[in-house]
Amino acid sequence: MFARTVIAGFVLGVLAGGCGGGGESASTPTVPTTAPPAPLTVLVTNDDGIGAPGIDTLVSVLREMPGVEVVVVAPAENQSGTSDRTTAGTVLHRPGTTASGVAGTAVEGFPADAVAVALDELGVLPDLVVSGVNEGQNVANFAPLSGTIGAARAALRRGIPALAASAGLGPQANFTAGATLVADWITAHRGELLEGTAQTATVTSFNVPGCTVGTPKAVIEVPRAPAVPANVNVFVTANCDLVPATAPTNDVEALMGGYLAVTPIPAEL
Repeated sequence: MFARTVIAGFVLGVLAGGCGGGGESASTPTVPTTAPPAPLTVLVTNDDGIGAPGIDTLVSVLREMPGVEVVVVAPAENQSGTSDRTTAGTVLHRPGTTASGVAGTAVEGFPADAVAVALDELGVLPDLVVSGVNEGQNVANFAPLSGTIGAARAALRRGIPALAASAGLGPQANFTAGATLVADWITAHRGELLEGTAQTATVTSFNVPGCTVGTPKAVIEVPRAPAVPANVNVFVTANCDLVPATAPTNDVEALMGGYLAVTPIPAEL
């Protein structure tokens, strides 16, 4: 209907100009355009190292989002299990690239060091810090040990909203699902991030089940379990298509039931 109105108005304008004989040219109709989204700066780090496949997948997905500037600052080598440890004194850093060649900065230190280097040495002013996608889920008693979670916790202490994303091990590592969860969260919270009102009380931690059969179920928000039960391999879910008899009550149960889990993690554990 809008297009018909514009075209009709344009035609009437031309006819009126012709009848008046004054030689005035008809004005060109203006068609409203959609303004590009306000730019959003996302600092991406991890604990598997800048060359790991999970961070490469995450960066690739985020770089496809309109109005998102991705800055990569990550450990030069694998720093899994280093929690939120930091290095005393100077932390060296150098140019580095992800597995697919995206330019970034490789930090000779821990994941939390990478966040500090980005903020204090490189002058990055992120609206959001995202850590991952980690190989191996960070749930229950694994979360406090995780460098992936540790980097995000370090961001919270600097007043910056933070996400962490983790997937399975080896063949069950669905990095794309983890990256998609992050992208969807950014889309849903973009306004808050730009306004500076996004919460910084907890890390939003995503965990993707390691499905050997089927595909992950819907996203479910659950608290962190105290510990992974004995004889439970939380990194592998045999059949993600099976429906559990009861709804999950924590992140371990969510993964074992084949759900995409989102869990709030405080800065201090």
